Amino acid sequence: MHIFRNVSIKRKISSIILFTSAMVLSLASGAFIAHELLTFRHRMVADLITLAEIIGNNSSGGLIFDDNHVVNENIAALKAKSHIISAQIFKTDGQVFASYYNTRYVLFAKHSHIRDYYFAHQTAQEDPNQPIEDNYFFESDYVEVYKKIVYDGEVIGTALIVSDLAEFYQRLQLGIMIVISVMLVSLLLAFMLASRLQAVISDPIYRLLNTMKMVTQQKNYSIREKKISDDELGSLVDGFNGMLSQIETRDRELNQYHYHLEEKVAQRTVELAEARDQALAANKAKSIFLANMSHEIRTPMNAVLGYAQILQRDTQLTKEQRNSLQIIESSGNHLLGLINDILDISKIEAGAMELRQENFYLNELIDAIAAMFRVRCEQKHLEWRVSGNLEDKTLVYADQGKLRQILINLLGNAVKFTEKGEVSLRVTRQSDDYEMYRIDVIDTGQGIPKADQKNIFEPFQQEKAGFDKGGTGLGLAITKRQVELMGGRLLVESERGQGSCFSVVLHLEMGTGEVVYHAERSQVSRLAEGNHVHVLVVDDVKENRDILSQMLGDIGAETREAVNGQDCLDKILEQRPDIVFMDIRMPVMDGMAAIRHIRQDQVFAEQKIPCVAISASTLRHQMRPVLDAGFDDFISKPFRFEAVYECLAKYLDVKFEYLAPEQQEQETEAEAAKEIDLSQVKLPKVLYDRLLESAELSDLTEIENCLSELNQGDAGQQALSTALKESLASYNMDDILETVQKVQYE
Repeated sequence: MHIFRNVSIKRKISSIILFTSAMVLSLASGAFIAHELLTFRHRMVADLITLAEIIGNNSSGGLIFDDNHVVNENIAALKAKSHIISAQIFKTDGQVFASYYNTRYVLFAKHSHIRDYYFAHQTAQEDPNQPIEDNYFFESDYVEVYKKIVYDGEVIGTALIVSDLAEFYQRLQLGIMIVISVMLVSLLLAFMLASRLQAVISDPIYRLLNTMKMVTQQKNYSIREKKISDDELGSLVDGFNGMLSQIETRDRELNQYHYHLEEKVAQRTVELAEARDQALAANKAKSIFLANMSHEIRTPMNAVLGYAQILQRDTQLTKEQRNSLQIIESSGNHLLGLINDILDISKIEAGAMELRQENFYLNELIDAIAAMFRVRCEQKHLEWRVSGNLEDKTLVYADQGKLRQILINLLGNAVKFTEKGEVSLRVTRQSDDYEMYRIDVIDTGQGIPKADQKNIFEPFQQEKAGFDKGGTGLGLAITKRQVELMGGRLLVESERGQGSCFSVVLHLEMGTGEVVYHAERSQVSRLAEGNHVHVLVVDDVKENRDILSQMLGDIGAETREAVNGQDCLDKILEQRPDIVFMDIRMPVMDGMAAIRHIRQDQVFAEQKIPCVAISASTLRHQMRPVLDAGFDDFISKPFRFEAVYECLAKYLDVKFEYLAPEQQEQETEAEAAKEIDLSQVKLPKVLYDRLLESAELSDLTEIENCLSELNQGDAGQQALSTALKESLASYNMDDILETVQKVQYE
């Protein structure tokens, strides 16, 4: 039926009529031919049986007197009938008594297998004297007729006549020719009638189609089709005209509304353009603000943390002075962490954060983090557990820095929100996929309500407990996005009062090749004997120059200073330094212009001086152009001394002397021996209550006022003030409450 799918309706109607007529004629003609052939066949058999009966009767005397000569003469008369192939007279025992053969059928078998069957059938009868019935047999090209010969009520023999079917087939051929002729004439007549009659159906449809084309092309919905009948086609025309009426009405209304709509669209387009421009401007302002905030805050923080690091190198410091410096550094690092969180989430949202994959041993990373949090748990009297199925030297290829930050964030939260019980870390390697890992961080803390679990991974979203603990509310948001950036999933299971379980599922490729280590250096004491370094420090801020110069001078390096890029070029021409540490943003000539001169000008290019950029601009799109311009490395402000020492070792191959580990341990043990016994500290009841209340309300100003009063008291109260300053620096109100509750009041 698919062949008619794209045929016109005229042809479909004509084809249906012709096909129907042909089927009817075929059935009628077939029935006619079949009837004629059956009738002719019966008549032919009847004629042959009559002929066989005549021959049999004429041959009865010869059979009785056993005179086959007379019988042969009788049946020889059959030669006048050309369609007779042969004739035979049989005795009752089946033996041939007389026979006749048409010479035209010399090849015809003289012993018919049907005759054998016929007489075999007679032999098989129970009563041998019972005569067999008259019978006939049709083959493909002849017919055999058997007629019994009866004399005086007794069967005395059988007459057999074999005739060809030539007349039968001639009759069949004639009938077929007549049928074909009738069918052709009938189909031609049907086609002519169908061609005319189909117009009754097709013409109204074609007129309707033409009207539809006119409406479509001219967009004129006032055109109507004329109705010429009340049948289904008339109903179709009525429906079409009604549809045009509705469209005409709506088109008229739309045209009337069109003018108002254009004005509204124009107004809305202007509004959307303004909104888009405002959004772009706001986004640009946000990016500029983040970059400037990072730079402007990091610049003074460089001085704060730099001097804190320098002063802590002084071995003559008292415990109180060292504690004060540690508080300064801890507070500065806390503020820097908040800034980094905001910048990290901005990088993630902008798609600027990228993976830095390397080969490292996963079990060594887990061991290092486990050691870090074992100490934190001991400080809060929490039990610490580590379990898993990692093998030694499990080498993986992934972003080690981001994985470290993910684990620190999750474990840091677990410790922060757990007051009693335990914190555990479980790392398992899946058995079905050897590169699939699951990391579970489990705590017995206060848990997270179901209603809050959907929000904890959103930026700046914190429940009350998180708000009381401090922070930006970005830790879990950053962690989730870093896990997803690494192609993993971060899951949480928690109930209020039942603790929490954060699970990281990651695919970590098996590592191959060189392993990257990030081991912590021991504290550098000075340059090793025989090593000499000449460093040029370039920065327009005096404090930044002083910090870096003093730090390098403390380990025995020779330093000179330059206040801008032009001054840097002049200083290099005066005396070639071994290495240059240079700021980027400077007046007169900035660092980018200066490095281009150093790398491109012939007078500088021959010297091949390593140059390291030191900048407070840490966004990725700000770092890449710096390295592309010609700087060998990049250190962000506020910088750690270890980063500067690594550059000296990397580009100048210098060696250092380090503070002996046992000396560091002795200092730590000495400090631990001086720890105060809180149970022996006594506070006035009023001051005790003020401290508890201000800690419960997170009233930082009131806590600082209380600490000032403690500094005016005895040695125990001063030691308590020093201990509380460390907790205040990290905004850990729980530690303050726990510490105060251990002292006595009067």
